[in-house]
Amino acid sequence: MVEFTGNIPFLWRLSPESSDGLCAVSMVVPYEADDDRRDLTIETSVVSFASDSSRAETEEMLEWNQDDISLFLKLVAHQQDDTRIIASDTVRIDLTDPAIIDIIHVVAAAGFGMAYSAGSVLKSSVGLYPAHNCDIGSFASLNTVLGFKSCVVVDVDEEEVVCVLLEDIDVESIGEFDRLNRHDLLLVKRADLLHPDFAVTTGRPVSATIH
Repeated sequence: MVEFTGNIPFLWRLSPESSDGLCAVSMVVPYEADDDRRDLTIETSVVSFASDSSRAETEEMLEWNQDDISLFLKLVAHQQDDTRIIASDTVRIDLTDPAIIDIIHVVAAAGFGMAYSAGSVLKSSVGLYPAHNCDIGSFASLNTVLGFKSCVVVDVDEEEVVCVLLEDIDVESIGEFDRLNRHDLLLVKRADLLHPDFAVTTGRPVSATIH
């Protein structure tokens, strides 16, 4: 268990992975200079395009920005069922907990991933299911051609939303070129977002009331 007071001193490390500018994204937790422990590194499945050719050849360290921290705290609060975490000055986090590591993957995807267009992956839900009002950090379901899939909202525009998938979607089976994997980004419409319980039930969730 690690306790952080004030700003969370997390870093992103972008490591060159290929000659075409792809970088692997890892989270680094630096310890104080007088601490005997080594810096902790958590690798993610996220890859990022380097912003220029020089950065594609050398390792780069970036501090977490406020969007990273805000999303991380919202997801930790949801996971621990404790909304006080968001406004707390002190946060206790077990960085060996698989649920926390998965949250780190989601935050990395939100900051560095490239969003795919929903294209032919989604079925229309307009008029069939009640829309789900979402904000950044909210969980939702998507009505895909392969069933309901879970996601987390990480960016919101007027009509469009970027979400991180929490399940794989085998788009090869519907004629798409690539497979959509867990932690990939998907660009969807607000109306495509449904109550998160759709992804774990076969019918309309009781809490998803139609008005």
